[in-house]
Amino acid sequence: MQSLTSAKEAIKAELAHVRQGAEYYMNLANALEEALEKLESVEGSGDDDRKGGQRGRRGTRSAKTASSSTGASKRTVAARAGRGAAKQAAKGAGRAAKSAGGRLPKTGMDFWMKLLSQEPKSAGDILNAAISQLGLQPDGDQKKKLVQRQTYALNTLVKENKIGDEGSRRTRRFFVRGGEQARQ
Repeated sequence: MQSLTSAKEAIKAELAHVRQGAEYYMNLANALEEALEKLESVEGSGDDDRKGGQRGRRGTRSAKTASSSTGASKRTVAARAGRGAAKQAAKGAGRAAKSAGGRLPKTGMDFWMKLLSQEPKSAGDILNAAISQLGLQPDGDQKKKLVQRQTYALNTLVKENKIGDEGSRRTRRFFVRGGEQARQ
């Protein structure tokens, strides 16, 4: 029965991940379509002027040719602006998708110290306590970010002798040293 429950939870988590990915790509597609429309509108407005060109004799410029060359410089400026708009739109879609998942609250050294006691705890136990302390259901990216923060914080606290550790690799446990108490 327990394996069925865990299988259901795993499928639900995977489904949420897939939906988030689909939303990201839809936002990206919309941003790219907007950028393409902007580029096409800029390009479409200048096609007539380009066909005229400068095919006349050297040294003489007719009024049409003179206006055509100034139009060309305006078009290149507009085209450059269009390219920038395309890049900004693509960046915006990426940012929107990243921020859609939500940001993690700040987790400074004090946050991690509060999760420790004199009883040794594994990194996994500390991570689970952090997730429950923050009161959130992290997605894959949020959990990865939280693990990175935890690793940095625990290693820094050990180096500064604010906490102790025992064991190595997966058997490593962290604890508050004898006289020190976790700040509550």
